[in-house]
Amino acid sequence: MKVMLRAFLIAPLLVFAAAALSGCSGFVVKTGNVGLVVNHYTGNIDGRVRHAGFNAQPPFSGSELIEIPTYQRTYTMVQDSAEGTHTGDDSVLVNTASSNNLHADVSVTYHIVYDPARGAEIVRLYNKYRTQFQGSGFGAFEETQLRPLFRNAVSNAFGKASTLEAMTGQGKQRAAEDARNALNLQLAPDAIRVDEVRIRAVYPDESTKKTLRTHLEAEQNLRLATLNQKLSDLSSQKEVSRVTAEAQAARLRAASLTPRLVKFRHLDKLNIIGVARGSVVSIPPTAAATTSTSGVPGNSGDPAR
Repeated sequence: MKVMLRAFLIAPLLVFAAAALSGCSGFVVKTGNVGLVVNHYTGNIDGRVRHAGFNAQPPFSGSELIEIPTYQRTYTMVQDSAEGTHTGDDSVLVNTASSNNLHADVSVTYHIVYDPARGAEIVRLYNKYRTQFQGSGFGAFEETQLRPLFRNAVSNAFGKASTLEAMTGQGKQRAAEDARNALNLQLAPDAIRVDEVRIRAVYPDESTKKTLRTHLEAEQNLRLATLNQKLSDLSSQKEVSRVTAEAQAARLRAASLTPRLVKFRHLDKLNIIGVARGSVVSIPPTAAATTSTSGVPGNSGDPAR
């Protein structure tokens, strides 16, 4: 029994010693990351950037591997506790130019710009934020350094717009673009590139909701008054057009009544005895003359016999 226990304890030591003698100890860098080796005895950083895969390292060297992702990462800050990076309401509180508070669901997509020929940039990033990397590595750096920058950039972007603008799709897109540009300007010296800032939703507080309702009601009333005015104007124009058309028709009728037509219409209204209405009466010139002389039709002017 003792022999078996002794063999059980010695076996791992032999394996570890064999690994040390054969130089097979080291680190494994996960795909999509690069690694920096930090010596805890000296505090120095190995200038050689480790790439994905197994990287040999002498045993008992007191070194630690710090992995830094070079793939695209998305940091999410939303109201829904089941989705974001943090539990609970993690949406970004913003204040608009109208002094109203809004909560915005935001996602920031970014990556570390890594060029194998310029590995010193990764070393410089770690040296600059060494204290932020301590603990959980890059995750700690993301939380303590990048998160406040993300939130501040979004808040500043919304501060340029009114509440109504911030609630529209165009307003959210403009705020996202302003935040992305501001972040890239800040993070460019650290070789960090922000690919996209996405404003997913905007939630107004109760005071802002009341303000928005009041504004919308006033806007609707104004539109209704404008519509009624337009309808009234159209009705007036229609009445003016009708009167104008009637006046023009009267002028055309008056212009068509020549003196001869007026006389004809006057004669048409006379009622001549013994002649049917509308018949044409023709009086010979001689008869007309005799009538005018004697006053009796057909009299030649001789005295009565």
